Amino acid sequence: MFKFTLLFTLLFTTLFAQQENEQFPFIGTTLATHSIDLKSTDQTSSQNETVLGFRYGKQTLDWRTVFTLSGNSNFQTFAMEIDKILLDELFGTAKIRPYLGATIGYLHYNENDSSDSDGFYYGGNFGFLIYATATTDVDLSYHYHKVSGLDPLDTMQGASLSLHYFF
Repeated sequence: MFKFTLLFTLLFTTLFAQQENEQFPFIGTTLATHSIDLKSTDQTSSQNETVLGFRYGKQTLDWRTVFTLSGNSNFQTFAMEIDKILLDELFGTAKIRPYLGATIGYLHYNENDSSDSDGFYYGGNFGFLIYATATTDVDLSYHYHKVSGLDPLDTMQGASLSLHYFF
């Protein structure tokens, strides 16, 4: 499974990072919080999960592809995120760059009462890349995802803080 994940990551990173501009590969860590909405027949409740993760990706001046593996003791995710970096036409390559993106991922969740513990999610995210040095950036983002195939989970949303090192 690890070999398949590694091959998938490298293949899609190369595929989605545009070839027209210089590419900037990076690795990083992330700290994210998710507010998970659980739907039952008569009410909706919410549960919070905080996770740590590892990120790998490539970035051009306009696009970014990121793979994230994150989790805690009862909540694990693997996601692919494709982001469009916005407003560079107005500001050039500024120290703070907003982006808008889409995410698809796999979710393993042990906390619910259902027999299923695996599902998928998809959704959107937006955030800001803040360049700390020439080789590091800080990523502050918000995400909203729809969960599929894992009842009673319905949606999850939250914020993340990531630190990336460009090599």
